Amino acid sequence: MNTVIIGLGFTQVLLPIALIAANTLIPSASRFGLGLRSGALFLLLIYAALAGLWLFPPWWTPYLFMGLLMIGAIFRYGRIRHATHRWIRRTEQTAAALALVGAALVLVPALQGRSAPDDTVDLAMPVGPGRYLVLNGGTTDPINAHLFTLTAETARAYRGQSYAIDIIGIDRFGLRADGISPVDPTAYQIYGTPVRAPCTGTIVQRIDGVADMPVPVMDRENMTGNSVMIDCDGYVVLLAHLAANSIAVELGQSVQTGTLIGQVGNSGNTGEPHLHIHVQSALPDDDPISANPLWFTLDGQFFVRNDRFTVDE
Repeated sequence: MNTVIIGLGFTQVLLPIALIAANTLIPSASRFGLGLRSGALFLLLIYAALAGLWLFPPWWTPYLFMGLLMIGAIFRYGRIRHATHRWIRRTEQTAAALALVGAALVLVPALQGRSAPDDTVDLAMPVGPGRYLVLNGGTTDPINAHLFTLTAETARAYRGQSYAIDIIGIDRFGLRADGISPVDPTAYQIYGTPVRAPCTGTIVQRIDGVADMPVPVMDRENMTGNSVMIDCDGYVVLLAHLAANSIAVELGQSVQTGTLIGQVGNSGNTGEPHLHIHVQSALPDDDPISANPLWFTLDGQFFVRNDRFTVDE
């Protein structure tokens, strides 16, 4: 089993269930104390919905937990017997208030990172018809894992990807694959999805022939895997982790917005099939993705982690 999925299963499923059960079953000394502690858990579930990496179970799981939390709180509310000693009530209320404040402080960065910065580059949507979920995107660390490359000295060669987004495919039930974490990359919804040029420009880098990796094995020798970089007259766009031998354009070729580039695969430094897209200021000769990153939108929308969108026929 994928260790990432196991870790997510504990932190995003077992732990919330345990906390909701405790909130439901442990008596409260006062209705106010119950409200405070339930509110703290509710804020943590909002954080999970915004910042959690919802591979499996699907993205709607924290909203289900919110419903269970409310049902449990109502159940406990009707069974409250106020404690005789005031210090018991005050202790519970103080602890719950501190938990509520802590949860609010944790939530703030996830909320702050959802607005588009000024001077974003607007690109066309690079994927065709289907349902999609954004795994990484946004302007703060809790919702965009790429941001660490902006300042980390060890990641200087990859600085251009700091404002990237990662996109996976989902079905109508929110599931991204046939199974919890299948090894075969072709079992994932997005695998094989056509990728098209999001801008008009010239192909300035083309990598093909890199093998697709079994999930969750990563190829750290070929970070971008099969990929294409497009010079769009003022900025450069990278489309990465494409399928082996799927690249449909040649180096130096001029492309128009919508030109077929290739298909989504699982090549390079990727734990499972997804499309990585980022925009940078130039194409350095030594480290191709070390230029300054640029913020961008797709069809005018600024995408952040756990955004869902549908591309129609």
